[in-house]
Amino acid sequence: MPAPDAYPLHHLDAVDAFKLAVEQSGLPLPEIAKRMGWSMPQARRVFSAEKYFPSFPDLPRFCIAVGNLTVVHWLLAKATPDEQAQPHAPLDCASLLLRVADLFTEVGHVAEEACRAASDDRLQVTELRRLLKELADVLERGMALVGDLRQMERMADA
Repeated sequence: MPAPDAYPLHHLDAVDAFKLAVEQSGLPLPEIAKRMGWSMPQARRVFSAEKYFPSFPDLPRFCIAVGNLTVVHWLLAKATPDEQAQPHAPLDCASLLLRVADLFTEVGHVAEEACRAASDDRLQVTELRRLLKELADVLERGMALVGDLRQMERMADA
């Protein structure tokens, strides 16, 4: 099973995992293209909505170029059998607002745990674990929402 903090990535499609890796890098696309030895048209194609990805042997170099292992974590999350995995859910305006409200409720739980943990000006291991659990809930819901919105975006572009 992948690391608990990588699990929410299972909600994303491959295109989204590569885009997330680039976003997390903070690097401009031309810099990533240069590090990978790609032309700009090739780089734009890799990061477009079409299914055009770096080859398997290029994945380690890609991870080094962007400075993170997001794509590797995504692969692990996708390759882990999960009976609870849900298909993408189409959203209407009301369900979008409900899911965003749910996400903010979870963020509120993180804030509550952080306040409790910091109240004595010391962070205990049990407090850190509670914080990590609450943050994992935020990531799970957030990535599920990102995955559903990206799927809707791709369907709208098709």
